[in-house]
Amino acid sequence: MMKVTGKALECLYCSGKGYFQLLLGGSETCSCCGGSGKKEEK
Repeated sequence: MMKVTGKALECLYCSGKGYFQLLLGGSETCSCCGGSGKKEEK
């Protein structure tokens, strides 16, 4: 079992992939992280 300490580094919306898989096929860039897959620091 792994413990995660500190801040999460991957985007929560796209799970670190940088894109969403669309239901009708294809993919779309994650607007939250801008496609980087990393959580933006605010």
